[in-house]
Amino acid sequence: MAVDGASPKSGEEIAGQLARWWQETEAAIRRGQSARARRFLRWILAVCPEEEEAWLWLARLATDPGERVDSLRQVYALHPDSRRVVAALREARALQLKSAVGELPRRTVLLRCLPDQRCSGPQKAPARTEGNGRRHS
Repeated sequence: MAVDGASPKSGEEIAGQLARWWQETEAAIRRGQSARARRFLRWILAVCPEEEEAWLWLARLATDPGERVDSLRQVYALHPDSRRVVAALREARALQLKSAVGELPRRTVLLRCLPDQRCSGPQKAPARTEGNGRRHS
């Protein structure tokens, strides 16, 4: 497969190209150039779509939780028995959920339950009483 537009390459040439792309990826990561590293990882995956390590790195370098989960779902479809993939996907989903829930507005709810009864949901606060025993709402 010719990714760079040149004529088809031999297996040895492809292996050499992949090795160079991995070197460029690692160098970009060391320099903090995430976008550049992601570009090389996508090239690697274009040639070797089942490359677990490239998918995991692409997920690590994702710019948002949704993109991270998408990359991990792709690699999970290819490697469902990989402990590293399963652990990374669980962690990414937890972070995605935490991120989404953190955006919800908080509400204060008063729950009243007796220790031996289950609550059926939020209830109104009890009415206040005055000194004469009458309740006021």
